[in-house]
Amino acid sequence: MLLIGLTGGIATGKSTVSNIFSSEPHSLPVIDADSLAHSVILPGTPAYRKILKNFLSTTPGLLHDPETDPNPSPLGPSINRKVLGRRVFGTSEANKRDIKILNGIVHPAVRWAIFRGIVLDVYCGVSLLVGLEPELQLERLLKRDAFLTRDDGEKRIASQMPLDKKIGFADVVIWNNDSEEELKKEIGLFVGRYKRRRPWIWTFIMQTFWPATGVVIAWRLLGNFLKRRRLDAKAAKQQ
Repeated sequence: MLLIGLTGGIATGKSTVSNIFSSEPHSLPVIDADSLAHSVILPGTPAYRKILKNFLSTTPGLLHDPETDPNPSPLGPSINRKVLGRRVFGTSEANKRDIKILNGIVHPAVRWAIFRGIVLDVYCGVSLLVGLEPELQLERLLKRDAFLTRDDGEKRIASQMPLDKKIGFADVVIWNNDSEEELKKEIGLFVGRYKRRRPWIWTFIMQTFWPATGVVIAWRLLGNFLKRRRLDAKAAKQQ
């Protein structure tokens, strides 16, 4: 089984890529960090409670009105992500402080959800970055989220990890600068290449012998940790 860890900046086309992977002819499991980030802040979750503790008293409109809540829940009103986004996205010192707090709440919850997904789906995958040229990214973001001003869009993009650093963390980059048909062709080539690199006997071993799965997970986590340290050290030298 090829399990794909999908990442990328805002409005780069991750949902489109995820749908292509999970549909015929590929039918592959995809761990979408964005979708997980939405689910881990639903009412009743630990991350939801922490966000309210840190932001509710100083962020008017943080919670949806129960009468118009798009995601009603008996556990409470859902978080208005547009309002929260306006609070944390930007380049001011206050924005940087707030996004650091929010990331400190959401990221650990997402990592745990990813880990659970990895264990359940038998990890033998690859991290894939969906890349998009910055100006095209802004154009697509403003088209998708019409309520955003150009300044809002620029702030949201600027608050995320720079593209060159994301590329350093990814195993593979698929560019989404062209049409959806071109994107499908790129994904088809990627899937064919990685399936050839993982013969059925390896999948059988991973699905049958759980200690082997644990070793692979540990090895992968160690590799990601060391890669992050190398990239952080390189970035520090360039400053």
